Amino acid sequence: MLWHLGEWAGTVLAAGVVAGLVVAAAGGVAAWLVYRRARRRVEALTSTAARYALQAVAGAGRGRPAPPGPPSLRQSTGPPGGR
Repeated sequence: MLWHLGEWAGTVLAAGVVAGLVVAAAGGVAAWLVYRRARRRVEALTSTAARYALQAVAGAGRGRPAPPGPPSLRQSTGPPGGR
């Protein structure tokens, strides 16, 4: 009788160990998937921020064009000597 209780306890213990390993493996896979998803989102966020920053730096020198100056005399009167 005692031998059967020992066998039963060993079987229950082995099943618990296997179940624990399965749960640990599933937890590891879930953690890896969460990490991968978070890493992709952070990469997308940083690349978007970098793209906007580069556009801002590249566009900093470009503003509105300077207003046209006064017309020169040559343009308004034409070539010397008349027409």
